[in-house]
Amino acid sequence: MANPVQSPLTGYENAEPLPDTLNPDGKSLYNPPTNVKSSAYEEFPQPIDSSNNGFDFHKPLESAHAVTTVYYMHNVPSEMKYARELHERIRREFPELRIYKFWEKPIGEEFSLQGTPRCD
Repeated sequence: MANPVQSPLTGYENAEPLPDTLNPDGKSLYNPPTNVKSSAYEEFPQPIDSSNNGFDFHKPLESAHAVTTVYYMHNVPSEMKYARELHERIRREFPELRIYKFWEKPIGEEFSLQGTPRCD
């Protein structure tokens, strides 16, 4: 039996739903500002071991251009649920980041089993 994993939305259970509004770039989602900087900028959340370089940035995190991608198995409902919750948590905790929509299936060029692009 798998160990139960705490939802990334713990503590946000009664929060207002996030808007689906896009930013002026037409691609990223609008994240309402919070006026509260995440404590993750100053300390590592558990269970990250702060003695072992939890972040590997060579300049301050506030000015780093970082791209974060959450990979999950889209055909495993529990993984999709967790990934969706993590996506929402990132939008709520780090509204200053540019966040794109959550994709429920793989995006990009599709290939058949033979490796040829699908045309259907």
